[in-house]
Amino acid sequence: MSIETVLFDFDGTLADTNALISQSHLAVLEEYFPGEYDLESVRAFNGPTLEMVYGKLNPLEKEPMIAKYRHFNETHHDEMVTIFEGVAENLDRLKSAGIRLAVVSSKRNDVLLRGLDLLNLKEYFEVIVGGLDYKKAKPDPEPIYVALEQLKVDFETAIMVGDNSHDIESANNAGIVSVFVEWSEKTLAEIKPYHPDVTVTSMTDLADYVIRNKARIKGD
Repeated sequence: MSIETVLFDFDGTLADTNALISQSHLAVLEEYFPGEYDLESVRAFNGPTLEMVYGKLNPLEKEPMIAKYRHFNETHHDEMVTIFEGVAENLDRLKSAGIRLAVVSSKRNDVLLRGLDLLNLKEYFEVIVGGLDYKKAKPDPEPIYVALEQLKVDFETAIMVGDNSHDIESANNAGIVSVFVEWSEKTLAEIKPYHPDVTVTSMTDLADYVIRNKARIKGD
């Protein structure tokens, strides 16, 4: 295939927000379910939307729980969010090679933009899609469709890069190539049942894969 467009998840893919997400969930869950959750068990909540997580755990208290999560998350955001190794350098490589770049996240738009600004990444992306830009979240394909329509690119030349099953399923449901990043908090064994098309071990590995495929087809 010819790769012209790369869509990225944000949390756990570009930004290391794993500790922030886990601690935000624990702050809420310890209040509602004392002693029932720890760092290992809340890994399952890194990926689904807050509405999915708390709507399943405690439907009657979903909105207050989401509000408490967001309060903790936003209070500690800037001190706990870091960038994964090689992200900026390889985004620069991809952009310089003429690859179209976008972010497709379930994160609320203002917090997503805050994270991109904090890590000095916003300049790399033509399109930034957050949770307010669509009705059905990943694993539904709608967020990917929104990004590709805004970019005005062919679906056949796009790939989706992410760290959890919702990213992989969304890409598969949209009919585009799904790429799992092995620096994810989720293990490869946990993701394999969702059938990612490609797995990469580093941002350099990802950039090499994209540029190699673009060059092979286009003759760059």
